[in-house]
Amino acid sequence: MTQDDSRSYRGLLAALRLYLGVIFAIAAYGKLAHLAALPDMIGGFVNNVGLVRAPEFFKEFLSGVVVPHLKAFAMLTVAGETFVALSMLTGTVVRLGGVVALFLLTNYMLTKGMWWWDPASNDGAQSVIAAVVVIGAAGRAFGIDAYLAARWPNGWFW
Repeated sequence: MTQDDSRSYRGLLAALRLYLGVIFAIAAYGKLAHLAALPDMIGGFVNNVGLVRAPEFFKEFLSGVVVPHLKAFAMLTVAGETFVALSMLTGTVVRLGGVVALFLLTNYMLTKGMWWWDPASNDGAQSVIAAVVVIGAAGRAFGIDAYLAARWPNGWFW
């Protein structure tokens, strides 16, 4: 691989990482702007979409665990989205941020009753991007993880 190829590869990884960061920043901002109403908003989505469309095993999780604890899940969701956005946009602990993104996106997708291979599943497409970001260690491409990896080369977070 030549120097130019390496630069192109790192640039592509950085672009994917930043794209994912912007997507999660927009999602988190929308929730943070309506923090007081967030449990009701998520509850409405879970009741009107999740309990109708989700696979049977996930409906049981939604009705038995999420619905009784809506406020906690609402706060965890916005905290997770904010963490992913900051991680991706700054290039800090990107592998961990990518794993959190995969977890969140899988839950969103299952709540909507979709799978990774559904053509209309933007969550599925973003999951693939998150997996590429994790595997490619995208934080080392023009991110703070590059400095952390130089300082602590054995850290698996970067």
